[in-house]
Amino acid sequence: MMPYFKMNNEILDLGLTPNEIKVAVYLYSCVFKNCFAVQIKRSTIAEKCGIKREETVGSIVCKLQRKGIIERVKRPVRANGRLGTYIYKLKTVSYNGYFKVYRYILGKLTGVQLRMYLFVCRAVTKKNDMWNSFNDISRALRISKNKIVSVIKELVELGVIIKTKVMKKDGSYSDNHYSITKPEESNDSENQEVDFAQMTTMAEITEMVFSCFDEIFDSVSERIYLEPFYFYSGVVP
Repeated sequence: MMPYFKMNNEILDLGLTPNEIKVAVYLYSCVFKNCFAVQIKRSTIAEKCGIKREETVGSIVCKLQRKGIIERVKRPVRANGRLGTYIYKLKTVSYNGYFKVYRYILGKLTGVQLRMYLFVCRAVTKKNDMWNSFNDISRALRISKNKIVSVIKELVELGVIIKTKVMKKDGSYSDNHYSITKPEESNDSENQEVDFAQMTTMAEITEMVFSCFDEIFDSVSERIYLEPFYFYSGVVP
């Protein structure tokens, strides 16, 4: 498991609320081997995102569907006739329009902090350097400059980003530069704890594997034989 996952660049331009951002980020963190059909219990999403009620997760999922982040939701039927765990088909991450997010930050940031952190992740160069001014960030995130200053300070104190001052040739300092803190090699074992923990049975894991094949053969005629076994929904009620 890589220490990071990928997010589409547009994620910050969709007007997501803090909880919507949390859920979207968590779902993308569960993408495995470029299979964007993610199977997760609502109770697990609520726990990981600090949301008190499962019903709230359902409402957020509806909104993420309307905003195009989740393309489809389905719920397979198990062999015993009961409905299985929800499978969320996420929008595929573009090959030339994404940024990396390190897994170790999951569950550590508030919604506002996460939004600011994602902006830094998107803005850093290949050399892991960002020099956007507070005014630039304020306009992009539609957050007051004072709030930007305080949130960046919080992220620096949490150790997830690093602030540096760069001296110009004339001896003066430019705007502060920021970089993303990369996880230490010693912590990789924690980062590699894949979110398969919520898939408590082999049957659920099997459902997810077949869901990936389902996406691959979505337009093939064999799908006719699979349709009776799945419950599809445009937007989760």
